[in-house]
Amino acid sequence: MPTEAIFDRGHLPDESRPVHAWDDEGAPLVLWRNALRSAPSIEGFKEVRERHQIVGAVPGGGWMTEWQDPGAGTSFADPVVAWVVYSNGGAQPIDTDSSGEGMPLEPSVKDRRTYHPDQISDTPLPGEKTSGAEAEHG
Repeated sequence: MPTEAIFDRGHLPDESRPVHAWDDEGAPLVLWRNALRSAPSIEGFKEVRERHQIVGAVPGGGWMTEWQDPGAGTSFADPVVAWVVYSNGGAQPIDTDSSGEGMPLEPSVKDRRTYHPDQISDTPLPGEKTSGAEAEHG
């Protein structure tokens, strides 16, 4: 099964790079700046995990993803343009950046939530305070 190296990019979503080979000591090698490099030697390296293959895509269906900047106390929402479906049955939303390039969103981002405005009530982000009425029913 293919594997990928995951890199922490701070407040941005984690970056994933395919593992192309393994060195003699067993370290994963990834393509980095036009050369194969040992993933653990690259700043932000977190882990190696199984890489599931994309087997399809479906339209976004009205779903939204909301990004929050806790430091500035601001947020903005983008439409999910599509969902990628993986060989293990999982799916991830695709968002676009300022240049219009689409990318699957990592599920582990703390300051982002994905929701459908017609089906899901406002759900606080992990650690976000809720009002008394919401807390009683949630």
